[in-house]
Amino acid sequence: MIEVKRATEEDLEFVAGCGHSMNNEVAESVRRRTQWFLEKWQNGLVSLIGLLKGKHVGFLNMFPIEISPWGPIGKELYVINCLFVTWDYQKNGVGKRMMSSAIDIARSTSRKGIISFGYTDPKWYLPVSFFEKSGFREISRNGDERLMMLALSGKAEIPKQMVSKYTYEPVEGKIVVDLFFNRFCSTSDIEAYRVMRVVKEFKDNVVFNLHEIEEPGVKEEFGLPRAFFVNGKEIFWGYEAPESGIRQAIVNAINCS
Repeated sequence: MIEVKRATEEDLEFVAGCGHSMNNEVAESVRRRTQWFLEKWQNGLVSLIGLLKGKHVGFLNMFPIEISPWGPIGKELYVINCLFVTWDYQKNGVGKRMMSSAIDIARSTSRKGIISFGYTDPKWYLPVSFFEKSGFREISRNGDERLMMLALSGKAEIPKQMVSKYTYEPVEGKIVVDLFFNRFCSTSDIEAYRVMRVVKEFKDNVVFNLHEIEEPGVKEEFGLPRAFFVNGKEIFWGYEAPESGIRQAIVNAINCS
């Protein structure tokens, strides 16, 4: 039996852990971000839990667009930033039920539509086809990222997809590390703290520029919800960058300088 409910504080380990297997690093990330989630719930974030026979198997996070750390830029809309069903419980209708509940919640408010990000690769993460089946249509794209929209009113305005405005600013004799992160996503949070730890190893050899997306003006200035650059080169694994990989990227930059 599938059940969908609004998340409460007792569900935070599952929601803030983003479906990761719990270990010390994930647990620390959850602790760092607990207050953040509680505050965002007060400010309109909708977090839904999908349960199958009472077991937590899925979650959906839907932000008012004005406070969405992942963008896009717009107004009077909701944004589904993340929807996930754990591997062993996919294809059971949990995602569909959570989406249906999210749409019902949105319809009960003055919000004029729902935006989601959609991808064709990897097929498991926010798949375009899933949103199309729920009535969403593509309104723009940036590389592999599609912006999908379900209009709930004829007055819904098309939001502006975030596009990177980052430019590398070299510092003579130094390696420049630019980190952009947000506290919503556990992957971004964990990666950020790994980068911070590794950068300390290189002491004065590195100029470290830390940008938290929710700081005033950062999202608008840079258009990046999550990114990590070494001397202007983006370092990206998809999952959390491993400390060994972060370290090697900096060493490679030193050897090339």
